[in-house]
Amino acid sequence: MPTLTRLGHLADLNPDWLRFNRGIERETLRVDGEGHLAQTPHPKGLGSALTHPSITTDYSESLLEFITSVHNRPEAALDELARLHRFTYTQLPNEQLWPSSMPSALPAETEIPIAQYGSSHVGRLKTVYRHGLWHRYGRVMQTIAGVHYNWSMPTEFWQDWAQRSGWEGDLQRFINEEYFGLIRGFRRHSWLLLYLFGASPAIDRSFGHKGHTELLPLGDDTLYSPYATTLRMSDMGYSNNAQSSLYVCFNSLQTYSETLTDAIHTPYPAYQTLGTKVGDDYRQISANVLQIENEYYSDLRPKRVARSGEKPIRALNERGVEYIEVRCLDIDPFTPLGVDTDRMVFVDLFLFWCLVQDNGLVPKEECFKLRENNLNVAAFGRDPELKLNIQGESVRLKEQGHKVLRSLSELAVEMDALLGGDRYQQAVAKQLAKVDDVSLTPSARFLEQIKQQGSFRQTALALAEQHRQRLAPETLAADDQQALASAARHSLDEQSQIEAADQGSFDDFLASYLRQ
Repeated sequence: MPTLTRLGHLADLNPDWLRFNRGIERETLRVDGEGHLAQTPHPKGLGSALTHPSITTDYSESLLEFITSVHNRPEAALDELARLHRFTYTQLPNEQLWPSSMPSALPAETEIPIAQYGSSHVGRLKTVYRHGLWHRYGRVMQTIAGVHYNWSMPTEFWQDWAQRSGWEGDLQRFINEEYFGLIRGFRRHSWLLLYLFGASPAIDRSFGHKGHTELLPLGDDTLYSPYATTLRMSDMGYSNNAQSSLYVCFNSLQTYSETLTDAIHTPYPAYQTLGTKVGDDYRQISANVLQIENEYYSDLRPKRVARSGEKPIRALNERGVEYIEVRCLDIDPFTPLGVDTDRMVFVDLFLFWCLVQDNGLVPKEECFKLRENNLNVAAFGRDPELKLNIQGESVRLKEQGHKVLRSLSELAVEMDALLGGDRYQQAVAKQLAKVDDVSLTPSARFLEQIKQQGSFRQTALALAEQHRQRLAPETLAADDQQALASAARHSLDEQSQIEAADQGSFDDFLASYLRQ
C-alpha cells in the first residue's frame, strides 16, 4: 500500500497549497430538561430555517443544524461553530442540545415534528420531501444526527497537480476525475472512520428496534450492542428495502449522475401504492426509488453549491465537483461541539491520502462488499474476531487497520516535514492507539460510561449540561451576539420576501423542479 504513487514527494510543493479548505455541519436535537425531544417550534430568535446561512434545521423541526463557512484552519472552523452554539443557547433557556447521534427519549412517532420552512414554494418543497421520508423510513429516523465534514483542495493545488500530471485539458474536468478517485479510495477505507470515530453503541428504548443488530437491555430505558461502533451507520439507521439493493456507481461523475438519476426516475411499487398526493396534501415528492438525490444515504457525496430551486445533480453536471462531503462521522458525545481538532486533522490527512493513492475503478460486486464491510464495522466493529472483505480476502480489522495507518503515517511524515511540527504524525499515533486498544474508541468509552450510569438517557443528559456550561452563552462577545442576532432578523426578512415573490401554484413549481 504505497503512500504517494502519483504525487511524488511533497518537498517541492508550496505549503499553502496544503492548507485544506473545510467546513462543518453539526446536527443536534433540542431536548427538554428531562431528555425528551423538544416539541417547540424552531426558535424565532434563531431566524429562518429556510434562509439562515448558518443555523437551520434538518429532517425534524427539533433537529438543529449548524453550518460553518469555509476555513483553511481547523481551529477557525471550530471557533465559528462555538459562536453559533453560544448564540443558540441564548435562545434556549429551557432546552439542551443532545450530545449523541442516536436520539433522546422520543414521543409517539406521529408526535415527532417534521421541519417547517414557511409557505413559499421552495419552503414547501423541503417539507414535502421530509413528509416523503416519514412515509418511507418513519419519523424516528428523522431524529438521528451526525457531523458532516465538507472538504476541498485550493485551486492553486489543482493547477499545480494538473501540470505535474501532464493534463492539458479543462481544469474542472481534471478536478472532477481526481475527486472521484478520492471517493473510490474513501469508499474502500471508510470502515476505518466508523471504527475510530463511531460513538453510538446504545439507544433509548423509545427509538424502537429495527434492523438485524442484536441489542441487549440495560436498565429501564436503554438498549445497547456489545460490539457496535455506530448504530447510526448500521442497518438501524437510514435504510429500507428500496435502498438496500440500490446501486449508485462512484467511478466517475458520469456514472454517478446516470445511476443516481435512474433511481430518481424509476418508480417503486410500494411508493406508488402510497401515492404522491392525497387531496390537497402531498405525501412525497414522487413515487420513485429516490425523491431527490439527497435521499440516497451515502457515506460520502460529491457536492457543488446549488442555486435556489436547483437540483444538486444538475449543479454537479453543469459546473462540476466543488467539494466532497463526509457523512459517516458520529457526533462525539465528549466534546461540546460534537467534533474537535484531533478528529479534523486526522480526517484531513485521511482524505488527502485517499486523493493521492492510485484508486482503481470499483466494480459493482466490490461496491456491495464495501457496503457490507461498513455495516459489519458499524454493528460489530469492536469484536476482536471481526474480519473484513479486502479485495476478496478475509482480513482481521486490526491487521488491516495497522496496514492503512502505516501508510497514513508515511504521508504524515512528509506533511509535517513540509508544514513544520508533528501535527499529522501525532494524529496518526492517537488513532493507532485505538486500533491497538479497543477500549480507547469513543464507542467503548461512551458505552462504559452508560453502563456505569445505568442509562443512555441520563448519561447523555449529564453530558449535555456539561457542554452547556463549557459553552456558556454569557461568554459570547457582544459584537458576535449583535452580528448573529442581525443575521437572524435578516433571514426572517428574506423568507418573507421569497414568500411574497412566489408566482403560480406549488403544483407547477414542483413539476418544473422535477423536470430538471
